[in-house]
Amino acid sequence: MTAKEKIIIDTDIGDDIDDAFAIVLATLSDEIELLGITTVFRNSSLRAKMAKALLDSYGVRNIPVYAGCDIPLLATESIDSFTPCQYDEKSMSSFDYEQGWGPDFIIESVLKYPGEITLVPIGPLTNIAMAVRKRPEIISKIKRIVLMGGFITEDVPEWNILCDPEAARVVYTCGAPVYAVGLDVTMKCKLVQSDVEEFRSIGSRGSIVLSHMLDDWYNHYKFECPVLHDPLTVGTLIDESFVEFEKSEVKVLLTGNDRGKTIRLKSSEEGSSTINIAIDTDSRRYLSLFKQRLFI
Repeated sequence: MTAKEKIIIDTDIGDDIDDAFAIVLATLSDEIELLGITTVFRNSSLRAKMAKALLDSYGVRNIPVYAGCDIPLLATESIDSFTPCQYDEKSMSSFDYEQGWGPDFIIESVLKYPGEITLVPIGPLTNIAMAVRKRPEIISKIKRIVLMGGFITEDVPEWNILCDPEAARVVYTCGAPVYAVGLDVTMKCKLVQSDVEEFRSIGSRGSIVLSHMLDDWYNHYKFECPVLHDPLTVGTLIDESFVEFEKSEVKVLLTGNDRGKTIRLKSSEEGSSTINIAIDTDSRRYLSLFKQRLFI
């Protein structure tokens, strides 16, 4: 029997709906052992409560959730008054998350299971950067970092990288194996309206809670249908053949109008590193699995 993939999800749940879908996919997949969740970027305590509420709705109460960093590495003032779009503080008040700090949980877990843990950041990379800067000795003990971030083929920054480019630079260059699933491929994995209506019709407690989150996301952003950015990242841990990766020299830009962009280089230079970038996905096969796991 193949051993389960031990993972920690690091998330900014509460902005785009795809974080919530990714967490649920991980909890419903026998191939994965979700050791814990850490939250990041502005009001991480509310995000932690949101993650707890989502887990509870699916009957999962044994996975710890830790709030992490609220502000980017170089932020000069607190921005933790930001409220994510799904749910308000009052609706989350009955859900308690674990005491402790997200980066410390990451450090302790990697030291407990050296060489076994895959870190799965699906938000800004501040918590991961803080963990490897605080305890650099964990770098050699991280199995790999599989993240959602970047947009290699377009000259624009991707949100997760833009929110903390310095943290992204730290993570990309830290020396641990990095696999980046960017917008180049995630945009190929979209739900259509009939998928959304099918999901709403399930009627389970978890699907009802997730449908309410989906409604709030629609109302907040006015988007049409969800793109499965983060769930595809989790999907690569279920079946690595869902996404084709290619080794490439990559650099996160930090200054001026280029800040937050992730560019591909022909050769190494200061601040760059060789990572594995996603270049294509078998979206039809992946979407089939996603619906098989969640649409029940």
